[in-house]
Amino acid sequence: MNAYIIQIFIFGKDGGKREVKFTDGLNIITGDSKTGKSAILEIVDYCLFSSTSTIPKGVVENFSELYSIVIKASEKYLIIGRPSKTTEQSSKSYIGIETSDHFLKNMSVNYFLNLPLRPLKEAQIEVEKHLGISVLDTRIDKTEDKRKAGKSSMRSFIPLLFQHQNLIANKHSIFYRFDDYYKRKKTIEDFPILIGWESSEYFLHARELEEKTKELKAHNKLIQSLKLKSEEVRERLKAIIEGYYNVIGLELDPGISLVQLKKIARNLPKFSNNSYMNADLSRKIKSKEIEREAVRGDIIETQDLLGLLERNSFLTRGHASQLRFLEMTSSLEFDGDVSICPICNSEDTSLREGICLVSDSREELKSELAKIGSYSEDNSEQIEGLRKKRNSLKQMISKITSEIKALEEQDQRIQVNKSIRDQGFLAKGMADANIKNLLSRNDQDIDSTDADELVFRIKFLKGKLEGFDLKSKIKEAEIFLSKKMTEICNTLDFEDELKPGELKFSIEKFDFYYHFNGKEKIHLSEMGSGANWLACHLSLFLALLHLNCKEKNSSIPSFLFIDQPSQVYFPSKYKELEDGSSHTVDENIIQVKNIFKVIQNTLNIIKKDCGFLPQVVVMEHANEEEFSPFIRRQWTKDGDKLI
Repeated sequence: MNAYIIQIFIFGKDGGKREVKFTDGLNIITGDSKTGKSAILEIVDYCLFSSTSTIPKGVVENFSELYSIVIKASEKYLIIGRPSKTTEQSSKSYIGIETSDHFLKNMSVNYFLNLPLRPLKEAQIEVEKHLGISVLDTRIDKTEDKRKAGKSSMRSFIPLLFQHQNLIANKHSIFYRFDDYYKRKKTIEDFPILIGWESSEYFLHARELEEKTKELKAHNKLIQSLKLKSEEVRERLKAIIEGYYNVIGLELDPGISLVQLKKIARNLPKFSNNSYMNADLSRKIKSKEIEREAVRGDIIETQDLLGLLERNSFLTRGHASQLRFLEMTSSLEFDGDVSICPICNSEDTSLREGICLVSDSREELKSELAKIGSYSEDNSEQIEGLRKKRNSLKQMISKITSEIKALEEQDQRIQVNKSIRDQGFLAKGMADANIKNLLSRNDQDIDSTDADELVFRIKFLKGKLEGFDLKSKIKEAEIFLSKKMTEICNTLDFEDELKPGELKFSIEKFDFYYHFNGKEKIHLSEMGSGANWLACHLSLFLALLHLNCKEKNSSIPSFLFIDQPSQVYFPSKYKELEDGSSHTVDENIIQVKNIFKVIQNTLNIIKKDCGFLPQVVVMEHANEEEFSPFIRRQWTKDGDKLI
């Protein structure tokens, strides 16, 4: 998404303030060592809700009371302020939202006095909503521990935004904090969400598909086994005996055991006229019907809630298009002669002024609406819970209906028979036959309609998931990344001995390698030369930046921080030879200049392709004349520096 950092503030304990301004495109902070260049990257990471602070101890930490970054996301500004680790409030954060940059003119620590200091996770969730990240449950299997999967997090895109000085030319590691297994796993799993390929609806369907597939498997297994469990035998036997007891007017203990049921089944009580007279099947049928109607009422209420939540999710997803529609339909046109009296031909200036005020007010409203941007909520958990409740209530209705049917059949049989004694003998005979059939066989009847419904639902869910076309998107993205990485790498200092070849990156595994001569797969650790490692890192991260900008629904900010890419070359000469005997410039500095040229060319290509210019911030020692248009700060040990 089009979102980048426009300003960093450091507010001191003594009331002082330090700030660094950035623009979109290439930004360079240059200068001597120990002037605060690398601390800039750590401050941004800290403000983006890192659980720990890696801001250097010493001068920076001793000065600072509050750190703040300002992110411009389309037409709105997200202001994040976080107290220093040296304070007691470092586990909290301030969040401000603005629709114009007027607040920057006199920005001071007082700005945050009007904002609530929120717990870190709460503040992070608020920012995530403004970035369009709102998937609360990324599990496919509902039984998986939610703490290990859980909601999507903006912390998952952090490894895509930073290349530290100990990482930019590392042959063993590519991504920031990937030494932590769980952070690596979370980044890989969240990437399709953050890049805009998956949504809460995707995971809702995926979890239901997993659940229904398991249900169908269990159903089929049950059919194959044809084996009754003890509890199932008890329930079936209990139903048969209860049916007979209803006829003869007796009550059966609801908690009766299987052993006791079998004992009764072997010697059913005899029918008597007196016992029959006590039977009240009509009363029991009426009671069951009332119970069924109550459950139906619950289903209607649950369905209404479910529909409301699903419509709410649809309205949230359609928020942007609604705003665009509102903007299109809110135009105000009037005839220039509307304020001229048709009789006396004189102009009513007050009427014209009123029309102009209405027009200006409407234009201001349109502007404010356009700046609101993305804001999304995830109702998938509530929807999922209501669907389960609805299914459970449907099963309950089915059970009650079966009980009513059995009672009605018994009542009908009794009414058909002429003799009460014959009715009793008939009921006992039927019960005896059903008991004998149940206890003598090792199988049970399975309702095939359940399986048919499961098969239909599974087919429906698969169709929904295929609509996201995730596999196709991943494949297309990997082809795009390979093409862009290889193009960039060929313009950098990558050794000729390894050409021709293609750089490859797996989105499903975050695995990077070089496909040499169409045959051999070479990993980064198997390559020699720091120049090769640097070329691969730069190529991958610039290509990922391009992919991020290209995806219209991406929630990943469009900026990249790179710390000291020139370290591989350690330039020995920055000017022409002093004696003037040669105009040859040291090869190392040529390569350093080329790095910045490649970054700038790539940014221009992205702008042409995507319609906006992303941001690359480079902290660097090198200070060449060619870099001057992009230098935002130039620090020295004895002069101007961060602190």
